[in-house]
Amino acid sequence: MSKTVLLVDDSVMVVRLTSFILKSAGYNVLTGIDGQDALSHFDGKDIDLLITDLNMPNKDGLELIQEIRAMKFYRFLPVVLFVSDLSVSVKDFIKTSGATIFFNKESIKEKMASTVKKMIG
Repeated sequence: MSKTVLLVDDSVMVVRLTSFILKSAGYNVLTGIDGQDALSHFDGKDIDLLITDLNMPNKDGLELIQEIRAMKFYRFLPVVLFVSDLSVSVKDFIKTSGATIFFNKESIKEKMASTVKKMIG
């Protein structure tokens, strides 16, 4: 049985590329266009990993993470946070974001599948 990844990003190009990489690696991929849209997937579905962009309309990645951390069933869900701004202090940001790891969008092609495999198998 394949593991399920919820991918949330307002960039269609990022969603297509990342979905393709993850599906090619054998993962089931659900998608959302922003944090508000993504919340509809947190209805008891088995989700093994959340990958979310930081900056999105309606509800950003930090707000989404905060809301799922308050849900009993998803409280400990691993979260990959996409960040484009390289000036962000990674360690401090991860501590305050609730994300499990920080991921630079520029590394999607080279490192996404291996990062997900390390996190959820």
